[in-house]
Amino acid sequence: MFIVKASSDFAAKRVEYLYDAMKRDKKCDTSFAVRGRYFYAHLVVLSAYSEFFSRNIDKLSETFSPFEFDVIDAILKYCYTGEISIADRHYDKLMELANRLEVKIPPRHETVDLSNCLEVLKSTEDSELKTEAMDLTLGNFETLHKTKDFLNLPLFNVNEILKSNYLNVPSEEDVFNAVKLWVNHDNANRKSDLAELMRSVRLSLLSMEFFIDEVLTFCHSCADCMTTLRQAVKDKKDKSFVPRETPRRIIQKMALVGGNYLDVANTIDIFDGLKNSWSLSKNIGINKSSFASVLVGDWIVIIGGYNFSNGSMTSVEYIDLKSGQKKPLKPLNQARYDFSAVTLRRGSSTDVYAIGGSDGDNLSSVERWSSNTGDWEIIAPMLVAISDHSASVIADKIYITGGEPSENGKWLSTNKLQMYSVETNSWTYRAQMIQRRHRHSSVVFKGKLYVAGGHDWQTRTYLDSVEHYDPNANVWTAFIKLPQAADGISLGCFKNKLFSMGGFNKSDVWEYDETNKSWKASTSLSRIRFGAVAHVIPYDSII
Repeated sequence: MFIVKASSDFAAKRVEYLYDAMKRDKKCDTSFAVRGRYFYAHLVVLSAYSEFFSRNIDKLSETFSPFEFDVIDAILKYCYTGEISIADRHYDKLMELANRLEVKIPPRHETVDLSNCLEVLKSTEDSELKTEAMDLTLGNFETLHKTKDFLNLPLFNVNEILKSNYLNVPSEEDVFNAVKLWVNHDNANRKSDLAELMRSVRLSLLSMEFFIDEVLTFCHSCADCMTTLRQAVKDKKDKSFVPRETPRRIIQKMALVGGNYLDVANTIDIFDGLKNSWSLSKNIGINKSSFASVLVGDWIVIIGGYNFSNGSMTSVEYIDLKSGQKKPLKPLNQARYDFSAVTLRRGSSTDVYAIGGSDGDNLSSVERWSSNTGDWEIIAPMLVAISDHSASVIADKIYITGGEPSENGKWLSTNKLQMYSVETNSWTYRAQMIQRRHRHSSVVFKGKLYVAGGHDWQTRTYLDSVEHYDPNANVWTAFIKLPQAADGISLGCFKNKLFSMGGFNKSDVWEYDETNKSWKASTSLSRIRFGAVAHVIPYDSII
């Protein structure tokens, strides 16, 4: 037997040839006219997408006549190539024509939310949207796996979800229950998929009772499953057996760390995503306020700060989220408070940057701590000395927004944006914010830098304004205002949602509702918290 297999792009090239022939009216057997313009096509290609064409070959001119040429061109191209590129203003008409022609076009998704994330995961080819949809699915799996959209997912998508180490479930039993629901939804056709799905369930993490009562009972008729299940039973009976599978990394807590008052800064507000409630940690004995904090692995690192006995401070310590213990690290070179801090990966090191702030006078100095050496080093200073600014990281660049510079002894607010490049160890100015502000907050959300709230010294105004920055376009755009003006708020991202928390004399929490394009009230903090930083931490953290 002689077998030849064409290259992987063989089919794509044939499609390109046919589409090119259609555009040049070569070897076409179908045509129709719309307002004096003729369109040509191959009936076999059109009919492959919809039988409407072969049933209504004599009525195509009538069917297409109400639509603009751009829409007609787009639908014909889709029938040949499976791709559409058309202006937003034509989208509704495109879908109207597709429905008339019985051509199925996947829905367009400009944003991803809980109502469409599973559909986006199944249908989109856009890698950015797909990532957002997967993150949202994993974070809300406990609710989503019971929906019709989940039960209608193809095997590939279900497996992709269940294999993830970041699947948000209270226990591994919920993963098996999701498999059971999905298979039973179409048992006749899906029973053969059971063995493959069971390989995504971490059997060693299930209790023996659940394993026998539920797993073996459901899978006993699946011959392909039984070899794996018998080994799991043997392992569970072996008391010396150590589970080879690690638990899911459930990330379901948000920690609001620090503040501008000592009694508040000595505790951490913790939001439990399962219980939808805030609780207050014990007094962790930080004994300073106005410090900066960052997350390094399972550590919350507390940097610098201020107290009335010692003034501005150089001390650095970390709180181990697994043990709850607090331990010291090497101190800063420069005492500072009301500054910002971020982390960046550099080679094998996780680096911490302490930026600007005050030591009685404003600082432009920046220093960097390396997890490899444990030392702080001085690096290139900012372009202006400021305090009460905010820092965020996008694609290995540090962005410093606003802050309080001083000029001839007079305090001001600025709208400047400074950007630091690790590669060149240098700072440059980028596009200025729409609103000057200090004591505000910033966070990266869906690839853009959001800033909100704060204070404008020059007008003595507390701010409710929100704006976001596109680093690729170097442009700021106004966003939906907060429900109330406040400085010292904290922005955070949790489960793919944007939150604004606290502020001066405030414990309110607001969640941005993407569907309704508005801020809505969420569960309030345990207490008023002003000038804190939000971190997403593992659910099993002990603090």
